[in-house]
Amino acid sequence: MTRARSRVTGIVAPARMLLRVTGAVAGGYAVTALGVTAAGAVLARLGMARSEAVVLAAMLGFVVYLLLLLWGFSVPSLARLWLRLGASAAVLAILIYLIT
Repeated sequence: MTRARSRVTGIVAPARMLLRVTGAVAGGYAVTALGVTAAGAVLARLGMARSEAVVLAAMLGFVVYLLLLLWGFSVPSLARLWLRLGASAAVLAILIYLIT
């Protein structure tokens, strides 16, 4: 029995699925957590009460995480998935560093 391989990268299909699931679930969670932190900090800096800013950012985080999960399983390229998640995480981490 042979395993299906990708023509471009040579990665076995189960490994590609594992990378996609890991990227969508764990990467989406990491980007969402950084986004919630950044949004809460930005909203608090803009004058919103800190508790309200955190609650609003957390509630929006549920929607963002769902959208990232859906996008993670629909994007055709694994490289695009990981690069965009990594770039988003880096930008949000820099924003958090600059704000706090």
